[in-house]
Amino acid sequence: MQKLLLSAKEAASALGISTRHLFTLSVPRGPIPVVRLGRRILYRFRDLEEFIQGADQNELERSSHREGGQAAPASDG
Repeated sequence: MQKLLLSAKEAASALGISTRHLFTLSVPRGPIPVVRLGRRILYRFRDLEEFIQGADQNELERSSHREGGQAAPASDG
């Protein structure tokens, strides 16, 4: 049976990132919602899965643009 709520340490481990980076990706700074129980910050497993799927979709879109021969925007600097 899978846990419904994960601690920050467990969620970061599941994503393969540090807890500090997880906090930068968490609401209100980032797209990953959190559940607050008192002072504890917890993460729903399904929210982490949705974040991963969204990241995978964004990577697919970026790679298809690169393969499509579209030039990267020129920088002004």
